[in-house]
Order: sequence, then C-alpha cells, then structure tokens
Amino acid sequence: MRVLVTGAAGGVGTLLLPQLAGDHHLRLTDLRPPEHAEGHEVMLGDLADPAFTERLCTDVDAVVHLAANPRPGDDWDQLLGPNLDVPARILSAAARTGVRRVVLASSVHALGGYHPPSARPDDGPIRDTWPPHPCCRYGATKVFSEAAARVYADSGAFSVVCLRLGGCQPVPPTRGWCDTWLGPADLGQAVRLALRADVRFGTYTITSATSAAVFDLDAARRDLGYAPIQSCDTYRDTIPDGPSTMCRARRP
Repeated sequence: MRVLVTGAAGGVGTLLLPQLAGDHHLRLTDLRPPEHAEGHEVMLGDLADPAFTERLCTDVDAVVHLAANPRPGDDWDQLLGPNLDVPARILSAAARTGVRRVVLASSVHALGGYHPPSARPDDGPIRDTWPPHPCCRYGATKVFSEAAARVYADSGAFSVVCLRLGGCQPVPPTRGWCDTWLGPADLGQAVRLALRADVRFGTYTITSATSAAVFDLDAARRDLGYAPIQSCDTYRDTIPDGPSTMCRARRP
C-alpha cells in the first residue's frame, strides 16, 4: 500500500513513522524534513497550496492526515487554516485523485466536554456512540473534520476512519496523562488497523490502557480489532502527579 502521511515531522508523525515503515511505501510531507524518512519519498511544501496537495495525493492508495495545529488553547484565527481549511483541501484532493482510504487524526477533545462525570448521560466511561461534545475550539475543529470526511465517505469517494487520538508521548509525563495517554506501539497498531479495516466510515477513540479508564474503547476493539498493548499503569509509580490533559470549560 502506498500511503501519504501529512504532518510527518510533527510530534505524532515522529512517533508513528517507525511503526509504519516496515509495512508500507510511505510518501511523507511537512514544511520541514521529518525524522525516520530514510528509504521513503519526501515532498516538502505547504498544504495550503491546492496544487501541492493535488500532487501529494496523486498515485497513493491511502492518506494518513496528521497535519494540524495541536494546541487546544489557541484562538480561532490560529486554528481555522490548519484545522479546517487544510483538511477540507486534503479531502478534496484525495477525492479527485482516486485515493481509496483516508485515516484522519481526530482527537479525544472531540468528546472532551463529557470529561467531567456530571456532563455524561450515564455513569459509565465516555463512548464513541455519544454525540460529539468538544471541550474547546480545537476539539470543535476536529468535529468539523470528522463531519467533512463523512460527506466524502457517504458520497462513495473513499472510505474514512477517524481516530480520536489520546495524548501521544513516548511515556506519560504525569499521572494526569493516564486519562488519555497513547503510547507509540498502540498508535502504530491503530493506524495500521485503520488503513485496512472493513469500515466505510467510523470514529474511534484510541488510547493506551489504564486501570481507571475514562474512555470506552469498545468501538475500536469491535470494528478495527484494536487491543492496547501498552498501559499507563506501567509508569504510574514512577511519574509525578499532574492534572488531566483534558480542557476545562472556558469562555470561547
């Protein structure tokens, strides 16, 4: 499978590329050269350029779209271009060039409004079957990207798997990350499964395991075959205390 990875030099891309390298021919793009690019095609450029995105999507089977502004606290003017305009442009180029599968990096922030237990419809963990409830502007842009991708999937242009990724780090920095931490091996597993899953469209929360689960991973287990092999509990006794990474309610 020939796979385009956008945002390949970013934090998530840097963790993901070694997990994909042995299984796929990769075309990597970003504004700067990515790490772990040896043996893969690299095309540097700006995803705001429609002609460039068209070239990127030509002659690939799938797109893993990671490129985004990942800062939940940013204002709309910092988020609109990278998190709304660019995904729309990538989706449009993928449809025109015959891409068959798009794996869209969404975020647990798309459901982050449910993070306080008092905001949930029941006492269980947060589930992908609930309506989106973003906790911040960043989360709202991810909901938009999911909805835009569904338009293309429903039209028959290509199939889409939206992965609502947790916080991707080699190890959880603090215990507060255990709500959402996603380790590199589990990130790679989820993306590899998403590239081949028999799904027309779906949204799936992806985190590593934890004994105090906030998010229900049942949909990803059922539809993708995802089963986390990393656990935050491995690090719990060796990392400092810290607040949850999820946004608190704030004025927009």
